[in-house]
Amino acid sequence: MENNQFEIQIAELSRAKLPLWKEFPDFELYMDQLVNLGNRYLQLLQETEITPSMINSYVKKGIMHRPNKKRYDTANVAELVVISLLKSIYSLDAIKKGLHDATSQASIDDAYDYFATSFNQTLDEITDKCFTFKLDTQEDPLLLTEQFSIHAVIYKIIGEKLINLLAHDKNH
Repeated sequence: MENNQFEIQIAELSRAKLPLWKEFPDFELYMDQLVNLGNRYLQLLQETEITPSMINSYVKKGIMHRPNKKRYDTANVAELVVISLLKSIYSLDAIKKGLHDATSQASIDDAYDYFATSFNQTLDEITDKCFTFKLDTQEDPLLLTEQFSIHAVIYKIIGEKLINLLAHDKNH
């Protein structure tokens, strides 16, 4: 495997940043707009695109709150981003519980911004090749869980990139 190719993929990953709450649209969206926006936000972070049936399933299972007259709000956008990232490592039931726990301790905008900021900082550390994880058992268990989750998602993305590079090298 060519290290140069991996360096290029890590550099590409460094361009990925989750938007903060204030960067979300402050108006309601219809389903197709929500799908397009979610896919745009996550295009560098996942290969599987978000579909309307996924969103309908999240709403039906109570993971995302119901839209108001088929219009989705800022909270739905935040929920969709978090669910889309975490579903590769957790069951939907675990994500539902985690979202409930996070929003019972903080407002949804503060909980989302904490997640997005932590995610972006971790991505920056990895792309700067200086990533570490300091385990502080005195930290709030919910915040510690979020840190582990963020690292797990990012490590999974990087692992998949490496697997794809290895498969590509074998075929060429």
